[in-house]
Amino acid sequence: ALRLYPEPPVLIRRSRKDDVLPAGGSGLKDGVKVLRGTDIFISAWNLHRSEELWENASKFDPTRWERSFSNKSVPGWGGMNPDLSKGLYPNEITTDFAFVPFGGGQRKCIGDQFAFLEATVTMVCL
Repeated sequence: ALRLYPEPPVLIRRSRKDDVLPAGGSGLKDGVKVLRGTDIFISAWNLHRSEELWENASKFDPTRWERSFSNKSVPGWGGMNPDLSKGLYPNEITTDFAFVPFGGGQRKCIGDQFAFLEATVTMVCL
């Protein structure tokens, strides 16, 4: 459910230095140049529903986290690899940042594991 209905649906970051993002599906062969101070809006809503990154993207399928998925037409994307999971729940590492309901990297929400545990307990109690 967090993949289809992420909260928050948009992540906002500000670039602290000039950088170049991977081309991904942009079609830009040299990547996307980001200047220092640029605000970057990341739509987790669209990212989590992208047909390029998810098999049957609009379908709720809890078993998707158990199998690998990749798309060679998205340069530089490592795909979904459940073997990279270090915990009980999928995260940005197992999906090469295609699944970011709590953000990712150094600015990731510190309550992500608690939220997953709380959701699991709630489902068990229903």
